[in-house]
Amino acid sequence: DATGRVHARGGPFVGGNPPATHVDMSVDDLVAFEERADELVAKYEHADDRGQTAAASATREELKDLLRAVLERSSNMEGPDRSASERARALYLRGRLIECTADQGDADGAKALAGAEEALKKAAKLNPTLEGAWICLGQLLWKKGNLDGAKNCYAAVTSRAPNKKASQCMSMLCRTIAKAKAAPGTDEQKEHVVESLKHAKAAIKLDVTDGYSWYQCGMAYMTQFFAEGATDPNKLSQSLQCFASAEKGGPAGDGSLEKGGVGDYPDLHFNRATVQRYVEEYAPALEGFKRAAQLDPQLPWKGEVDAMLAVLTKLDDGCAGQGPMFKPKRLLPIQKTLAEARASSAPEEYRGGSLKALAPGVNKGVCVNVRAALDATAEDMLNLHYIVVDGEGTLAALSVYGLEDGAVRQSSTLTLLDPNVKDVDATWEGRRFKFRLVRVDLPKQILVGGTMPVGLARPRLASVNL
Repeated sequence: DATGRVHARGGPFVGGNPPATHVDMSVDDLVAFEERADELVAKYEHADDRGQTAAASATREELKDLLRAVLERSSNMEGPDRSASERARALYLRGRLIECTADQGDADGAKALAGAEEALKKAAKLNPTLEGAWICLGQLLWKKGNLDGAKNCYAAVTSRAPNKKASQCMSMLCRTIAKAKAAPGTDEQKEHVVESLKHAKAAIKLDVTDGYSWYQCGMAYMTQFFAEGATDPNKLSQSLQCFASAEKGGPAGDGSLEKGGVGDYPDLHFNRATVQRYVEEYAPALEGFKRAAQLDPQLPWKGEVDAMLAVLTKLDDGCAGQGPMFKPKRLLPIQKTLAEARASSAPEEYRGGSLKALAPGVNKGVCVNVRAALDATAEDMLNLHYIVVDGEGTLAALSVYGLEDGAVRQSSTLTLLDPNVKDVDATWEGRRFKFRLVRVDLPKQILVGGTMPVGLARPRLASVNL
């Protein structure tokens, strides 16, 4: 089997004895084995990527059976009397099947994978244009933690000719390198993320209907938003657009799985919901996490939903005036102070307004003076949340990004510039959350006591399956 009969080209088996009976492999046999391997590997990767444990396990057993059949017949095809092309294909076939079936966590599996690595390297050396061998070797090295080696393998493919699979892998690998090997916010990290986006776009160019390429592009835009300091919300809009195309199978797709849509991919729903949570599109975020959980219950969806519900409950209750801090004797002095205050701390081009008069979206040229009546920030500190009140006594939720906890003082008057308003309306298990929310994405959109706030923070993002 895969753990005991890995053998070197033209020589004895490594880690075990050769089969008792052996039948030589013909070229026709090799073609049939390759076609069966293509079918089973695609089936296995599809199930494994989607958390379909039972289906993935069953297909893995089929792959092991295929590997046993290959090992019984492939040694002659790997011998020196065969052409370099045939030897490379046979070595790639063996290495590919072992890479899919061996368990890196045990000694036999590690030994088998070492044999697979040797076979794939020989295959690539014998035929440098054998793209599958390079891609498979890249996957194996990636699993071992050799990220640079994996990148070199994918580059060996893309440097010769455009290749969708290699570009998809390279896009994901560049993000992994950005996270594992570069300090947050550095130019090095930004360069890796830009490269990730480049490869995702290259994959889309090769097949605009492949939803997985669109998914990689959406992940690249999302990662770029945070790597660059979360100052360009257009990146998140582009990310969500790419995720939508991923689900549909391209911008003009109909969502059919047979035509490239990946609506059955749980990570798509999970990571899109993560972005939607960040931009506080709570209703679709809750639906996204719910769908991800249906497709793969092993994803950490519950913690995300619980954190969101805790925030929504605090904000909804606060905006409804529930709690001792919203009693008239506490709010009336604040209202009086705000009513007497002028918006003189804001630039001249701004005109004063009230929370009730704000329209959904960005209210350009408007400023509103408020004070925080309650700190509703969640434990995960994804952002800062407050319940604020204006001079008319209107309550609203305030969401602040890019500032450290404590930068917004409850004793200070807050001046909101160009307020970005959304009316939240989300439901979960019978509980409806409905309130007005004002977003502050950048420190320049808020004044604390008439001055720019201090205590800037790097933006934080909830858990993401890169």
